[in-house]
Amino acid sequence: MFVQHESRRKTYAVLLALAALALIAVIYITSGERDRLTPVEYVVREILAPVQTGLFRIASWVNGSVRTLASLSLNVRENHALKQEVARLTAENVYLEEQRLENIRLRRLLDFEEKAPHKTLAAEAIARDPGNWLNTVTLNKGTGHGVKKDMAVVSCEGLLGRVVSASSSTANVLLIIDPRSAVGGVVQRTRSLVLVEGDPETPGMCLVKCLTMESDLVTGDKILSSGLGGIYPKGLIIGEIVELIPGKYGVGSAARLKPAADFARLEEALIILEPSSSRDMPLSEEEADMR
Repeated sequence: MFVQHESRRKTYAVLLALAALALIAVIYITSGERDRLTPVEYVVREILAPVQTGLFRIASWVNGSVRTLASLSLNVRENHALKQEVARLTAENVYLEEQRLENIRLRRLLDFEEKAPHKTLAAEAIARDPGNWLNTVTLNKGTGHGVKKDMAVVSCEGLLGRVVSASSSTANVLLIIDPRSAVGGVVQRTRSLVLVEGDPETPGMCLVKCLTMESDLVTGDKILSSGLGGIYPKGLIIGEIVELIPGKYGVGSAARLKPAADFARLEEALIILEPSSSRDMPLSEEEADMR
């Protein structure tokens, strides 16, 4: 029994040595350059070719997918950063444009203030009555700055209204387009006296009512403040007549006036603290008679 086991082990050893020698011979034979493959190599390559092709394609797909995912992740981060930068630059441009427009308005207001014959106080519009948006406005200057009731308020374009109430730091202004407002005016062309009131039927416009039967109004006439009444200084531009309408009960003449000031875009104003008469216009005969 022992002899058979020993004989079998020797046989395995011999076979293993022969297999090793055969492998070494195959390696030696196939290591050099040859014109043709051996039959065994040919069969093995043909069998393994589809497998190798599949493995190569899978590896390429996995590699491409990983690269694509990495690229997408990078693009998402870059896109987010670019969106933040665009939002920042947009906000900055809006701020700079607002500053530019404000500087233009303030330069015009300063130029008007320097040329005006009256002592004025610059103020900003800080609030409007939601139920009466176009007829009243609140300014950020009050009694603590010398503002008093019934002081006239103007802009670079023309007359705005008068102060109807004031606190220490704010002033409430009744605009000339409010139907409760009435301004004594004069037709620049004819020197005829008129009364300018807010138009209740056309928001943002005014009505011009003649005070004498012989008044002659035409489209395009400029209306200035007459200085009568003790509130509004003389010579302030109120607006221009854009439409002629029949007077009340068909008697006399009247007109619709477009104010020179833009009330819808009102942001800054000047409060006239001390009216000056140094540049008052000469009185017409009608004005002299009324005085």
